[in-house]
Amino acid sequence: MQYRKIISLIFLFLSLVSCAIAAGQNHEIPLVTLDGGPIIGVIKGESAMFLGIPYASPPIGDLRWRPPEIMPPWEKPLDATQPGAHCPQSRHQEKSSEDCLTINVYRPALKSEEPLPVLFWIHGGGYRTGTGAYYSSRNINNPAELVDAKLWNRQGVILVTLNYRLGALGFFAHDALDGSQGVNYGLLDIIAGLRWVNRNIDTFGGDKSRLTIMGSSAGGNAVQTLMVMPQAEGLFSAAVSQSGYGTTVLPRTRHVESLTGSPSAEKISEAILERAVKASSDPLLAEDLRALTANQLVNANDGLHYPIVDGITLPEEPGILFQQGKQHSVPYMSGGSTYDGSSYKAELGLSPDTLLASTEPYAGAVRALYEIETVTYSPEVKQLFGDLRYVLPSRYTTQQMNRVNQPGYLYMLSYIPQSEREHWRGAPHSWQKRPLFRDKGIPIINDMRQYIVNLVKTGNPNSIGLPAWPSVAAGKVPWMMFGDEPKVKLDVWQEKLDLLQSVYEHRIHPLVPQ
Repeated sequence: MQYRKIISLIFLFLSLVSCAIAAGQNHEIPLVTLDGGPIIGVIKGESAMFLGIPYASPPIGDLRWRPPEIMPPWEKPLDATQPGAHCPQSRHQEKSSEDCLTINVYRPALKSEEPLPVLFWIHGGGYRTGTGAYYSSRNINNPAELVDAKLWNRQGVILVTLNYRLGALGFFAHDALDGSQGVNYGLLDIIAGLRWVNRNIDTFGGDKSRLTIMGSSAGGNAVQTLMVMPQAEGLFSAAVSQSGYGTTVLPRTRHVESLTGSPSAEKISEAILERAVKASSDPLLAEDLRALTANQLVNANDGLHYPIVDGITLPEEPGILFQQGKQHSVPYMSGGSTYDGSSYKAELGLSPDTLLASTEPYAGAVRALYEIETVTYSPEVKQLFGDLRYVLPSRYTTQQMNRVNQPGYLYMLSYIPQSEREHWRGAPHSWQKRPLFRDKGIPIINDMRQYIVNLVKTGNPNSIGLPAWPSVAAGKVPWMMFGDEPKVKLDVWQEKLDLLQSVYEHRIHPLVPQ
């Protein structure tokens, strides 16, 4: 017995010595107390990680299709060493749950004496797939795709990611439901996450006055949408949208002014229910809808999914609100890739014929300029899709920032790895975000990341050692081209983008006279 006591004392001594060494290296034990209660994280390399933290009550039962509610407090420390479940989606349904509203915080393992700026990353995936724990929505659960924050933490930036409701569980407008607080539940989740960060980030050593939102594809669209949502005002200090699609036609509820060519949000929801129930029946009540399984709703999603213009959470399409000068007054960066249309395929539910028809009354000029001979999923049609869906919104929204007296920084990613230069037509969709979370040793990507870090820290991407990046001004459209080296060019693809802007302005003309 005495021998065991001695051994125990030795182990206790060694543990105390280990803690003392860690303290001497200025490491902080990964235990923090939030407004909801204590959590325990884990230190991995250069990052202290706090994963799977609930930022809102589980949106299950009566809380399905309602705005997120604050999580009740807890007393015992929560294990924050593993990511939370994915929000229900078509991929890896066995690892998803409606109890998915969790947030992840990655801060430098070495404690900083000064509060650090925050990058709030919003994952993409077409509002149908993805999770905050993985930077790619294509390979969820592949460890190689896990978010690695060290590249940001090394720069003294805290990285925050989150899950938000997707598909029909996140964006749904059915008459049986109470939509009086809006129907964009997924976007309201993101806003709840931002509010959580504003309440708690100082506990992690963060500076809520320097909080930049950033995302790619659907995440980039979410950034453009948050820029115009009244509920998001004052929650962030800068915004970065990578390949967002803020000028794309959105479904609308019957409670907002109609716009020719815009689909009915209620009819889309009805069609989802018809596929989910697969049988005719009496009109469904709210309790009937909430009795459906998450998988029924996920499997009933068909094609692309979008936020909804409901007049409450989203007063109008983002591009229109940017043009009206109703975006939040913060520095803004936006851009796309030279072959953003690489993502265009039949599974999106948008046929080439429908795509070309959407460019009327300029379809003839569009076909001629893009050299489209046959309306198929050809490289030329894919190029049109990418330019219309991603590149035009970047230019258009950035040009509108002078309406709120804030700088808008516009870019184009044209870099192609040496090994792919004979295979890729251009820089593909969403490729830009991958190396930002992995150290690939690519100088131009490192430069791109540094510009973003500068914006996060100061509200301005420029710093000594990098080529000057001018903001867009009235009548002058400089692009930072990220090719083999960063280089400013004026009026990139002007003829094509001017034509596509005419297509867009013709569509929105009834609401925004030109």
